[in-house]
Amino acid sequence: MALVTIAALWAGVLWVVLTPPREAVLATAPSLKAEALRPEAPVPGPQRVGLRALARSGESAGVSGIFDRFGLELMTMVLAANNRGETAFYATIQRSASEEGLFLAKADGKIARIAVAGDPVPDRMGQLIAGFGERPAPVLNDAGDIAFTATLGGGRGAASVFLASEGKLRTIASSGMKAPVILGGIGVFAEFEAVSLNSRGDVAFLAWVRHGRETTEVVYVARKVGAVHQLTKVAATGEPAPGGGFFTGFGAPVVNDKGAVAFPAIVKLGPALGAIFVAPAEGPMHLLIGTGDPAPTGGIFARFSERIGFDDSGRVAFGAFTKGTGADFGVFIADGADRRAIAVKGQPAPGGGVYSSFGAWPAMSHTGAVAFVAATEKGPVSDGVFLMTADGKMARILSSGEPLMDGGKLSSFGLYPTVAIASDDSVSLLGLVERDGEQSNAVLRYGLAPLKAQ
Repeated sequence: MALVTIAALWAGVLWVVLTPPREAVLATAPSLKAEALRPEAPVPGPQRVGLRALARSGESAGVSGIFDRFGLELMTMVLAANNRGETAFYATIQRSASEEGLFLAKADGKIARIAVAGDPVPDRMGQLIAGFGERPAPVLNDAGDIAFTATLGGGRGAASVFLASEGKLRTIASSGMKAPVILGGIGVFAEFEAVSLNSRGDVAFLAWVRHGRETTEVVYVARKVGAVHQLTKVAATGEPAPGGGFFTGFGAPVVNDKGAVAFPAIVKLGPALGAIFVAPAEGPMHLLIGTGDPAPTGGIFARFSERIGFDDSGRVAFGAFTKGTGADFGVFIADGADRRAIAVKGQPAPGGGVYSSFGAWPAMSHTGAVAFVAATEKGPVSDGVFLMTADGKMARILSSGEPLMDGGKLSSFGLYPTVAIASDDSVSLLGLVERDGEQSNAVLRYGLAPLKAQ
């Protein structure tokens, strides 16, 4: 039975990629800055807020090669950022024995290798990392731990979920391993996608499990208990969904620092065809919001983004299409019965103009700040990155044309823009930058930076 990836579900009743911003037009006016870009703890040394290029195409990748691109064609890429000034990202590599890898840009400007194709797997004798799948997506917590999925070559097995912590790479789950009990009995892991990591070291992920001739899609969480991780099933296709019906597919799960897991899902024979669910670390799972529920902008929710944000207070940030009166799509926050619109099509945007389209999904820090990419019209600039801080302050923090601290400027957010946000409200993103008349792809970060980075 062929495995069904998340991407294949986008055309279904649940997933929606909000219309990506059109190609950037160079800004002639400076963007507004967020009023509060403060780290949780004081950072030593002189600092200022600015936009930096952490890595550029053509620069050394540190593995006898150079960076080529930081994404895959026609794909919205996932970045990760933490409050230590670090950003994790995927890159293809040229002039190297390895064609692709995962890297960590550190606060001091150095690039560290997380893993590249061809690396051995320490706890899986004889196996090598062959690649990072069709949708590479490293995740990063404030302790500097990194989780990711990879395909394997050599020996037995086809894929694994890995955790890199304190310089060591450890397997959390791998193809062929026994999977915890699902509907129909015990199975074995086959494939993995959509990893999430909290500051406690818990890892949530989406897996496909084979039992007999059947394949079941399952949301798991590996909870850190001492020095080991204990796998627990959260939800599986074919099982009853809270509120009625049964699960038939899942989006990317997110685990917060309290150990709760939130995830979008497709539901059959229930009151909502698509919904977002929350499973606390202790206690029963519940439906947070579903298609058909009233939208705060008027009308009802029709479809949700395949990725969501989830903070430690239990709030969920998501993109959604709506039907009926009011705007037809926007970015929202749900907290129990409280549903709030952050930004919707046609609404005035900070810095001028009105929102006209949005990136694939919003990013949310574990402290509750939300960042997203949107295009605007009827204003001085055409697109930007917007930030709503945890206390509700909204600002346009970046626009095309933004100068870089080390020279040059941001010329475009690209065709499929997305952002990552850290708990100090700094934002990481991919974009095209221009310097000395030459354009290159880059991994960027906006936030506090040492003055020496100029």
